[in-house]
Formats: sequence, structure tokens, C-alpha cells
Amino acid sequence: MKKVSLLVLLAIVASTLLMAAIPTTIVRLTVINKSGYDVYIKLTGSAVTEAFYYLTIPAGDRDVPSVKIFTIMQDLYTRETWQCNGARSAGTLIVDGNIRLTFTPCGEFACSISVKNTYLWGCDPTTANLYDVFTTKRKAGEPRMEKVTYFSYLQAFGYNYLGWSGAYLYTGFVDFGCGTWFYRVRSYRLPFGCNWRYQY
Repeated sequence: MKKVSLLVLLAIVASTLLMAAIPTTIVRLTVINKSGYDVYIKLTGSAVTEAFYYLTIPAGDRDVPSVKIFTIMQDLYTRETWQCNGARSAGTLIVDGNIRLTFTPCGEFACSISVKNTYLWGCDPTTANLYDVFTTKRKAGEPRMEKVTYFSYLQAFGYNYLGWSGAYLYTGFVDFGCGTWFYRVRSYRLPFGCNWRYQY
């Protein structure tokens, strides 16, 4: 009986040590799908957790969004996402706490607001030394919520508009008889920059 108790105690101690070796902080990842298509997210964790998740979020729209809540471990994940009828993007997802990702309707550009800041030039606070700077800011949403957008669109230019400068960027050319038009397939993606958890 003592041997059995000792074995059980050793098993409990060993499992506790193994659990303590891996950071097991669990957080909520809420995904709100308004894109109109199914969204698939593949998350591959670092060598610390070796976590792996394949998340499926069914289609929803702006009026009736599809909301899924997942419980995952905190980590820096390598991310692959399929959205907007198969458009694939890759990057990282920094999971440092509870996060909400909102997938906006496919093909819809994000709204922005113009913010006016007034600055003083020099020491004399007269109107002659004040100047206004307008900056454009995205409507990002609430704290710890990030709006996700990714789609490709066609951008076309006339030959006489920009000439041949930057031709290496063009996807192709079309000759309509009256002039040559060049076009480029571009990607629109948000969030953009370094200060986001969902990064491209």
C-alpha cells in the first residue's frame, strides 16, 4: 500500500513539474465574421508551447455576424488565414491576452476619420504662429479589438498618365487601339503596421 501511495505521489509531482515547465496561461480569442464567407485560421505556436490550432469560423454578414470564441494559450503564433472565398494571407498573431478579431465584409475599404491638430510655431501664441495639421486615422474599434481586411483589387492607369516609370510593378498591359493601358493587381489589407497583434 505504501508503494502504491509513493508511486501516486511521484506521478502527481512529475505531472506538476511538467505543467510548470510550460507557460499555460489560457486566454480567449473571439472571432467575429462579417465577411460573407467562411474564415479559416491556422495558428502554429513557438517552441515554448508547441501549440497548434486550426480554427473555422462560419460565414456571417454585417447584420447577422458569426461569432466564435476559442480558448488558446498565450504565445507568438505563425498565422495563416483563408478568407474572402479563398484569399490567403500569412503573418503572425501576438496572443498576449484576450483578443477580438473582426473580419469586415470582403471588398469593403475601412472607414477613416480626419483629425485636426493645431500646433504653435515659435513662442508668440498669435494666430500667425499657429498652424493646423490634418491626419487620417482608421476607425480601429475598441481596445483589444482589431478589424481584419484582406482582398485583391485591380488598379488601372493610362499610358500617358505615368509613362513607363515603375513598369516593373505592373501586372500587365492592354492595348485598346487608342492607347496602352497598364494594370496592377494590388492587395488591400488591415491592420497595417507594427502596433497590432494581427500582423501581415
